[in-house]
Amino acid sequence: MIALGSRVARGVRLTTAGMRALPDFIIIGASKCGTTSLYDYLTSHPLVLPAAAKEVHFFDDLRNFDRGQRWYRSWFPRQSTLDTAAKGFDVERAICGESTPIYLAHQKAPARIAATVPTARLIVLLRNPVERAWSQYRMFQPWMNTDEDFGTAVRAEADRLPGGFSMLEDRQSRHLFVASSLATRGRYAEQLAWWFAEFPRHQLLMLRSEDLFADPENTFGRVCEFLGLPSVHRSHFAVRNQGANTDEIDPEVRAYLEEYFAEPNAELAELTDGMIAWPSA
Repeated sequence: MIALGSRVARGVRLTTAGMRALPDFIIIGASKCGTTSLYDYLTSHPLVLPAAAKEVHFFDDLRNFDRGQRWYRSWFPRQSTLDTAAKGFDVERAICGESTPIYLAHQKAPARIAATVPTARLIVLLRNPVERAWSQYRMFQPWMNTDEDFGTAVRAEADRLPGGFSMLEDRQSRHLFVASSLATRGRYAEQLAWWFAEFPRHQLLMLRSEDLFADPENTFGRVCEFLGLPSVHRSHFAVRNQGANTDEIDPEVRAYLEEYFAEPNAELAELTDGMIAWPSA
């Protein structure tokens, strides 16, 4: 049941939607790659105001998308609030954004975003796809009410998801895709190609999750520069939604997935001019 306070807040935001901003940036993915941590770091910046929810799910959910731009605007701060937040800084106004990591995998999201917020800056976090798959498996395993092991799950994926990424567009198959696309969502080059077809390269910042967690200060600095934000000092970078221990991956299953991802990873390295790659086993 939705709390009364939440209903009132939603009503107020909808009533004032015309006075609200559209997002200046969107973290589009990928799931289990550190997007929650990065969004937390960003929204702690004095010139970055959060959306009413981290994941708005406007561009990937047809029911939400059909509600229109007014509904989407209602999730973001008022323009006047962004102006006020900028006082004392040498900028016109603060910025705002959201983070819905399933956007990366949704084939229709790039065109929808290009039509709604064509100048938005897009941020993509990508993690070693073997370890990303393991983290997703560990997150969804309790919800799937199954004792199926990781190796069985990834080998059954092709039969379980015959429609591939298009299953996200159907409400009945959407949840199955979200829970079961362990290896599919690690085919990053295939997904990025949809985004490069709609946006110039300079509007996308692609980062490795490993770099964010190994050197958060410098990686956060790159994100701030990309968004035109002045640098700020952070004394601590807490990791949100700490991933599962990847040392627990069965070596045989890891070898199977490394072979599976060899070609997609090579395509990704070529697509990103070598910026996004992982050492070979």
